[in-house]
Amino acid sequence: MRKYILLSLYIAIFGFTQSVFAQGNKIEVLNANTFEMETRGNYKVKKLIGDVQLKQDATILRCDSAYLFDETNFVEAYQHVQINHRDSLNFYGDFLKYDGNKKLARLEKNVSMVDATSILKTQELEFDLINNKASYYSGGVLLNGQNELTSKYGYYYTKTKELYFKKEVKLVSPEFTMTTDTLKYQPNTKVATFYSNTKIVSKEDTIYCQAGTYHTEKQSGILLKRAKIRSAENTLIADTIIYDKKSKYAKALGGVVILDTINKTIILGNIAEVMGKEGRSYITRNPLVISIVDKDSMMIWADTIFTYQKRTKQAKDILKAYRNVKIYKTDMQVICDSLVYLKSDSLMTLYHKPVLWSDMNQVTGDTIVFYLNNRKLDSMDIRNNAFVISQETSRHYNQVKGRNMKAYFKEGKISYIQVYGNGQSIYYAKEDSAYIGVNVIDCSEMAFSFELGKINTAKFITQPDATFYPINEISPEELRLKGFAWKSQSKPRRQNIKTQKLY
Repeated sequence: MRKYILLSLYIAIFGFTQSVFAQGNKIEVLNANTFEMETRGNYKVKKLIGDVQLKQDATILRCDSAYLFDETNFVEAYQHVQINHRDSLNFYGDFLKYDGNKKLARLEKNVSMVDATSILKTQELEFDLINNKASYYSGGVLLNGQNELTSKYGYYYTKTKELYFKKEVKLVSPEFTMTTDTLKYQPNTKVATFYSNTKIVSKEDTIYCQAGTYHTEKQSGILLKRAKIRSAENTLIADTIIYDKKSKYAKALGGVVILDTINKTIILGNIAEVMGKEGRSYITRNPLVISIVDKDSMMIWADTIFTYQKRTKQAKDILKAYRNVKIYKTDMQVICDSLVYLKSDSLMTLYHKPVLWSDMNQVTGDTIVFYLNNRKLDSMDIRNNAFVISQETSRHYNQVKGRNMKAYFKEGKISYIQVYGNGQSIYYAKEDSAYIGVNVIDCSEMAFSFELGKINTAKFITQPDATFYPINEISPEELRLKGFAWKSQSKPRRQNIKTQKLY
């Protein structure tokens, strides 16, 4: 008896619940100018004509005419079809099939979806009211403010206000055009997120990346996976770029490459900041600059590198390198603490006891200044404590020392040096390829010409004090001018340069 009562109670409750559920999801007729009953197969159908209004829960359907299948909770609607969903979202089309049980609407011909911020237009659209998802598969266009977005496939999640677009995606705004394969777009924030190869073209530059986000109104974003920004002046490449187009600011992280089109220079590093409006860049973490001098690559690397691009007639193109500076060129190498390269004036200054190797010669001084002519080494000033050394044998060294020196280059090699003040020199004399002695000379001003990297002739301009010693009369160790230091172990070598791939 007790089991019977419980079973009866369960049936009663279950039946009541099903009745309420079905009633709550039943499509109701709010209005129709004409009402007729028809039979289609085994189903009785209500034919509604004129100002038709139907309702299911918080969704209102309007159209010119409709067939309502009460038994299956299904509607076919024709002409001037409108679905109003929760008062905030409207769908329009010429034809509709609506399954009230699945809460699934399919609109066809001249379809549009309208909310507070956007209009979506397509020829076929499916709207899942349970999952709050609208989809199209035959091409569509979204209008959001001044942005126009087209794609082959599209999905709109009405609760989160997020749209996903796939295949042949194109976003056009007054400032730029974006093309990609997969894109998420948020109309409220106007932020686009892309997941595949993307190209953003504007008057000022072109952006390439494989993923990232971009605020279409602010024109700023994060560009990922070997992103590239190319303008008329330069190209920036990196694993990640944080970019603000309006301020022309970019921060690049990982595998940074800057191609300076104007100065024909390549800059590599791992962290960089580009201040475009100021024409200024900052590169660190193994930065390297590659430029062409004497038809050869000249490489500069340091702890930190700054570049300044000319923006006004008075401004200059400048490169500055700080701490542990090294320069490598096939026929010249340099180490110093810092340097300043005035590209506009073809002038490079090396600071804080620089050391330069040219062919077989080592040059030192407190400061060294290079002068270039048509991207070729022309001459250099060696200022204060100037010293030139070349190695004759493992123990013998030619030496020239003075307060200041002026050196001239020919085909990238030192061809002539003039000494100004406190001149001293030691150079070894040969006869029939054998060393016969060594010249030790003090002369305030003197000049030397070089051939094959060695002293060929000497000219003593003021009264010299000269002594010639037979080769075995004085030990090589005694023949060292004050300040002598042979630093060949510190010479930069090509294999020491750490670089990353350009692309």
